Parts: sequence; structure tokens; C-alpha cells
Amino acid sequence: MEIIFYFAGLLLGICVFVYIISMLQSAKDKISVIKGRPSKPSEKIEPGTISFRKRPALPPGTRICPMCGSQLTKYEGLYASRIDMTNSSKLMIMGCKYCYKEDNESVK
Repeated sequence: MEIIFYFAGLLLGICVFVYIISMLQSAKDKISVIKGRPSKPSEKIEPGTISFRKRPALPPGTRICPMCGSQLTKYEGLYASRIDMTNSSKLMIMGCKYCYKEDNESVK
């Protein structure tokens, strides 16, 4: 009968040990994320490989319209409208000055 208690104690000790090890590992991962170092390496994408709708790759920081793909200067903006939802709000992008046409202009 005593041997059953020994095995139960040994099994309980192993379970507690594994639980504590997993808690220490998760705390270590949380601390590394807080310090700004992700625990798992992320996939890096080279800026030269990003293109937009079969256009040649643009240098990083180039402003483009998400609707038509026109290259915008820093003084050109996008037309957008704000949509209020029940618990949040969203921004609907209409386009830039090259692709956005108001309804009253297209009726002419």
C-alpha cells in the first residue's frame, strides 16, 4: 500500500515541476516582449519586393493612393469619410484627386 503513495507523490512532484517550468518560460517571454525583443524571430520582408498592382517597386516612404495607385506628393491627400459604428468608428477611403469624382460632377 505504501508503494502507491510513493508513486502518487512522485507523479505529483513531476507535475508541479513541469508546471513551474512552463510558468517561468511564459514569464520570460512576456518580459522579452516588454523590453522590445520578440521571443520568436519574425519574417523580414525586403522593401524592394513590395509592389502595388503590377507597378514597379517604389522606395520605402513613397505615398501612393490605395484606390488607383497614383504616386502622391506630401501635400496631396486622400478623400475619406468617417463611419460611426455601434462601438467603434471606421474610415472609408474614397480615393485621391486623380481617381475620386463626386456624384454631382459625374452627373453633368
